[in-house]
Amino acid sequence: MAQTHLPVILIELVLVAGGVLAFGWWQLRSVARDRRDAATKRAKAESVAQAESSDAQGKPVDKQLP
Repeated sequence: MAQTHLPVILIELVLVAGGVLAFGWWQLRSVARDRRDAATKRAKAESVAQAESSDAQGKPVDKQLP
């Protein structure tokens, strides 16, 4: 009797495992995107801070358009 249910069990196993893998891949991509965005914001903030400190010291600063 277990032999008659084998295809259904295998299909369910493949669907569940595929769903778990797809969800994990999606979450890892989301984390990578968030890290990249945070690094970009951090670099912008550091460049603005350096530009402000250079302005305060009276040195010329190259202002770049965004």
